[in-house]
Amino acid sequence: KDIFAGVAENIDDAVLSPLVDQATKEFDGMISAQSNRAQSFQGYGSDFIKKAGHSPDAFVQMAMQLATYRLFGEQVGTYEATQVRPFLHGRTETTRAVSTQSEAFVKAMGPRPQKDQTDPKRRKEKIELLKQATTAHAQYTSTAAQAAGVDRHFFGLSMLVRDGEETPA
Repeated sequence: KDIFAGVAENIDDAVLSPLVDQATKEFDGMISAQSNRAQSFQGYGSDFIKKAGHSPDAFVQMAMQLATYRLFGEQVGTYEATQVRPFLHGRTETTRAVSTQSEAFVKAMGPRPQKDQTDPKRRKEKIELLKQATTAHAQYTSTAAQAAGVDRHFFGLSMLVRDGEETPA
């Protein structure tokens, strides 16, 4: 059955065409205002990160958390899809990089690079906070991969709330 059958029958083309043209112009304007540039980092790779005791994925997620913290002055929510393989046909769960551990790490690193890398005590502290943050992220990712994440669950619950209905506390 065609669920879209008859949808466009009552649309006045004289009204719709200018709206489509305007939307197309606005979309084209937004697209041309964007730029994208890739930077290839050759300093080290996943082998180094693993030898340092971090999950490469978690390490990169913490790098993105630090970058956004330095860019916006606060941590911002990021979305990482995690595959949930035990289910027939698969699905994904959401892994969030923002945690109390990542917050402690980015705040210790500061809003700008600091000149304390030669201070052994401060350096060790930052490395330990990075380790805690990457460990927490890897654990959360593992939990999500076992279908024990909370994002999809909360999304499903939110979909049950009808228009005008008060959201439960």
